[in-house]
Amino acid sequence: MSLDILRGTAVLGILLMSIQSFSMPSSAYFHPLSYENLEGLNLYAWLFSHVFASEKFMAILAMLFGAGIIMISQKARKEHMRSSGLQYRRLFVLFLIGIFHAYLLWYGDLLVAFSICGFFMFAFRSKSKAYLFRAGIIFLVLGSALKLLLAYSIPLWEQGQFQLLESELWSPSREEINYEIGHYTDTWERQMLVRVPAAFNMQTKVFLSEIFWRVSGLMLLGMAFYKKGVFTAKQSKKYLSKMGIYGMGLGLPLVVGGVLLNFHNRWDFEMSYFYFSQFNYWGSVLMALGYIGLIVLFCKFSTRSLIARSLSYVGRMSLTTYLMQSVICTYVFYGHGFGLFGDLDRSAQVVAVLLLWVFQIAFSTIWLHYFNFGPFEWIWRSISYGELQRIKKEN
Repeated sequence: MSLDILRGTAVLGILLMSIQSFSMPSSAYFHPLSYENLEGLNLYAWLFSHVFASEKFMAILAMLFGAGIIMISQKARKEHMRSSGLQYRRLFVLFLIGIFHAYLLWYGDLLVAFSICGFFMFAFRSKSKAYLFRAGIIFLVLGSALKLLLAYSIPLWEQGQFQLLESELWSPSREEINYEIGHYTDTWERQMLVRVPAAFNMQTKVFLSEIFWRVSGLMLLGMAFYKKGVFTAKQSKKYLSKMGIYGMGLGLPLVVGGVLLNFHNRWDFEMSYFYFSQFNYWGSVLMALGYIGLIVLFCKFSTRSLIARSLSYVGRMSLTTYLMQSVICTYVFYGHGFGLFGDLDRSAQVVAVLLLWVFQIAFSTIWLHYFNFGPFEWIWRSISYGELQRIKKEN
């Protein structure tokens, strides 16, 4: 049950960041001053989401995905199935779901990246805990180093290339912001003119330079910690307490330090994007490990409380919950629905997140009262196993 609770916490927590991408121009996700002034409640909303959510819950999901690769392999062996065949079908189906999700709904999809990284990381499933841990750190270091090398290479760039990147990612003009808002608040077909290039860029240039290394490293760490019995609550309370204390004690100051440096340097593009982002890059990994330690420690004390049961229901329907967030948010913010893109400030976004959390917890609880799987989990499992799974519970 601890795995479901972790998964439920992560898929709900990730909405604290993705809501910004759903509801605001893309530059606002990276540079909070590019679209609005951070004042009053908006400043506190951004600080809370960045310090406690940015990259942290994605990191937990990636580690759990790595753990899931080993779990599925173990289950396949017990059922005398070819582990590789099942895994590759499972990953391919997830890849297709992610492609539809990214191009038809929201460019910020994670499923494509998870499926591709999972395809390569599957080869590591039989390695020792120590090997997986070392390999995971190496992948993370490579991801960090690539960004720093890119920064050091700026003097070699062609004239105007740096300014173009800054305009695209950091400080778009009012015309560019209005262009993005105008398309997302228009018809679904018009949205495609902005969403398709953004999704393609995420799945090619950004994936190869950043996402692959980080997600792969986190998956390998997840495999290592699964083999250590962390995710299944087999580790001692002392071990989990240390994991929580050290993870938060080291990670939180790193993240906060990065925030202070950004404001001190007035969010200079080169310093913030290439250098100060390293603080959250590493701090988020440590904080994610801290969260895992504290959540699993909580599970050691209670899995029957209302909070634990509610989170476990969401975790059992994590794919449906994740996709439902996109369906609901795009309808609220994009032109085929209410068209509120660019209208909600950050404090109002937090209220929207809380409302959606309540709805998704209630929906998962009611759905699993009558069914064994969430609707997308059922589709995923049925195609992966090559036969329809029993979805309805027997009376």
